[in-house]
Amino acid sequence: MSTAKLLVDRRERRLLADAAGSFILLCLIEARLPLPEYLLGTIIEPILVSSAARTIIAGVLVSLVAAYIFYLLIDYFPRSAKEDKSIFVLNSLLAAVLDSYDRCRVFGHETALPHVQRHVLEDDWLEQTIADIKDRNAKFLPLKLAMQTAHSRLDDFRNTLVLAVNLSPECTLQWLVIIDKIRLFAESYGEQPEIPEDKINLADSESDENPLRLYKADLGFRFLEVVEESQRWLQHNGPKA
Repeated sequence: MSTAKLLVDRRERRLLADAAGSFILLCLIEARLPLPEYLLGTIIEPILVSSAARTIIAGVLVSLVAAYIFYLLIDYFPRSAKEDKSIFVLNSLLAAVLDSYDRCRVFGHETALPHVQRHVLEDDWLEQTIADIKDRNAKFLPLKLAMQTAHSRLDDFRNTLVLAVNLSPECTLQWLVIIDKIRLFAESYGEQPEIPEDKINLADSESDENPLRLYKADLGFRFLEVVEESQRWLQHNGPKA
């Protein structure tokens, strides 16, 4: 991701282009190529053929190229490595909630972040999950378990805001939106209505006799918001970003 960012980020791309241009110009100067005919006899010919002028320009260009190399080694690569680790932590939090839904794990809220499945961060999985929820194919139990994980991880989402702040203002804004969606999802914790034993089999039914119908619909809507905002975040900060 560090190398790719050199070509994606506008600021880094401009610095790379300036350094590459300086290096190419330095090579042309050191090659001491003859002047084009249209420059012969002009007022700038003496400057271009002057040994002193070439030495000064070459020195400036060498300084620019060297400064860029030092920038990469001392600032860019260490900073990018730190940003990649921060993004990994943030994405792991998202994966914890999504994985609880995907694997329908009763103790998903207790799973340590290094052990959550990260395939849930892939766009194909997110698109399929969004489609399932919109088509009302999501099951009640996975939604409930994902909500429980969101509830237990809410403070983690809030406390890691500082990591997003260190990335960029855009990342900060998007992470604040995610925190808000996680909070709204977690607010359903403890709100489940009682369900008689003889109606447990109706948990995933759309029948009016299902006492969980409205509660499940609310869970589905809140989880859909979490998945959609996670997808927006991962478009710029995902494993392949």
